[in-house]
Amino acid sequence: MTTRLAQNFRLLVVVLAVTSLSGCATLSADEQEEHRAELDEMGDRAIAKLLETRPEISELLEQCVGYAVIKMQVTKIPLIGGGGGYGVVRDQISGDRSYIKVSRFEVGGGMGTQKFKVIILFSDQKLLKRAITGSWHFEAGPEAVAGESSIEDNLNKSGEGYSAFRIGESGAVATVTIRVARATPYLE
Repeated sequence: MTTRLAQNFRLLVVVLAVTSLSGCATLSADEQEEHRAELDEMGDRAIAKLLETRPEISELLEQCVGYAVIKMQVTKIPLIGGGGGYGVVRDQISGDRSYIKVSRFEVGGGMGTQKFKVIILFSDQKLLKRAITGSWHFEAGPEAVAGESSIEDNLNKSGEGYSAFRIGESGAVATVTIRVARATPYLE
């Protein structure tokens, strides 16, 4: 029992450290502008890579009211997991770009760490606005990723008003979890 208590305590410390470190820095105006430029470039490269691997997506991209590109890093240990990332949301009607911070928490079985990008194409203006102003996302189920194998293998979801795609970068993970993600405005 003592070993299990020590493991749970270590997990709690890791989660608290990640949570506290993810939001304690304040960027200067120059640093904010530099980070915006980095996120814009990351988003442009991710869209280009998606179109290179899935050219049929170009029609969806042209017709959507906007899109989000989020760079994520997630770690999962046996009972819990967490991570986060930053992204850019582009309104294709107005041309405006907004920036978001995403925090993710999960509970369930599995283990691993991964870096990936999520691209969400919005066909519904209300969903696009929710992405810009902040929203919650809930999901449950299995996830299995190794390196770049997830480029379309593990995420190709469409729902009412959106289509989502994943581009794997690195890592390996195998989980069956309940996941919650929170997107909030960033660099306002």
